[in-house]
Amino acid sequence: MTRQFWVLVHRYAGLYMAFFLTVAGMTGSVLAFYQELDGWLNPERHYVVPQDKPLLDGYTLREKALALEPHAQVNMISFNLKPGQVYEIFLSPRNDPETGKPYDLGHNLIRLNPYSGELIEYGKDEGLWPLSRRNILSVIYSLHYSLALGEVGGWLFGIAALIWTVDCFVGFYLTLPIRRNNSEVRLKQPLAQQQKGYWSRWVVAWKIKWPASNYRINFDLHRAGGLWTWIMLFVFAWSSVCFNLRTQVYQPVMVALFDLPDIGNLPIANLPQPRPEPGIDWHTAQTIGQRFMAEQAELQHFNIYAEDTLLYLPEKGLFAYGTKTDRDIGDKNGGTAVYFDGDSGKFVSLFMPSGQNAGITATLWLVTLHMAGIWGLPFQIFVCLMGLVVAMLSITGVYIWLKKRRARLFSQKRQMSIPHESKGLTP
Repeated sequence: MTRQFWVLVHRYAGLYMAFFLTVAGMTGSVLAFYQELDGWLNPERHYVVPQDKPLLDGYTLREKALALEPHAQVNMISFNLKPGQVYEIFLSPRNDPETGKPYDLGHNLIRLNPYSGELIEYGKDEGLWPLSRRNILSVIYSLHYSLALGEVGGWLFGIAALIWTVDCFVGFYLTLPIRRNNSEVRLKQPLAQQQKGYWSRWVVAWKIKWPASNYRINFDLHRAGGLWTWIMLFVFAWSSVCFNLRTQVYQPVMVALFDLPDIGNLPIANLPQPRPEPGIDWHTAQTIGQRFMAEQAELQHFNIYAEDTLLYLPEKGLFAYGTKTDRDIGDKNGGTAVYFDGDSGKFVSLFMPSGQNAGITATLWLVTLHMAGIWGLPFQIFVCLMGLVVAMLSITGVYIWLKKRRARLFSQKRQMSIPHESKGLTP
């Protein structure tokens, strides 16, 4: 496997990835500000006029939603209500006792006024067409991870992400200067080049030469741009494998490297038959969750900042009580949770985003960084710019290939024409 072999790997990997990464980079720049843009485009989904009265609690709002949708289940209560912010409740259908099949609700969430519990709107999948302010960000998101082609597009993007992950290391290797141990080769180099050490020659790869030809500028942008942003490029690449090829590739690799547990079976495997309703009422479940969380905080030495959610998982028959703690990764929702049986109230397990399992910690860091979910606005801007860098690296890579291809074809034509020219000069 000579250097030329890896040059060919990098070339053809880049040609496969170029279109996917250009689309992913450009759309990702927009999605770094998804919440802010959706709030601007569709303010009615997110905001109400603040009122001079207290907000309703999550239990009352849950009951309001169930009264509006008697054929639905509401399996989550949020405790972090904010003044002037619409309260979203996700719905799942109950089973029709006559048919044994789930009711067709026609929507998957409901938005309520947090001060009065009045219905604002039903939320549903807007589809990809016709394009409007209500679905444009969903279209961009669909393009970002699957080219809006559904499962097929997800697979194609997953393959591109896997190739990208490997190519991160190939591209890095190709920036390293060639080790010239052959004395004859070294003597053919200019004296100044002979006197430069290995690392001194590598410094050139980190720089962009101004002014220079279009080819040299594109080459330097491609090489130096990849070096300066290498860590984030790898984060984007491997986290994309997590999103698109989690069970096929990501999970087995992370199990081998970091003993990552099966995320789909956390904290326990699904029951043979779901338990649609818990035996414990929701207020009691909150009290149990508070007690278990306080106990675990003392045992595991973490600090609890605020309550976040109470969630019931019918497929596992468990309650999950989530809080914001100093073990969380990210700025938004709390990720530390205690799980307990929905009928007996028996403690099952604690989940911590960091400090519990290296594979879980690494995965959540990758996902949070990919989605600009930490360090506020500065990191959102950085991720937005990184999306443009990804697109730039793909475009410059194609430009370099085209220039080299044209030069190679021109050289081949010249070589083919030389014998004919020589024959013309012979007497």
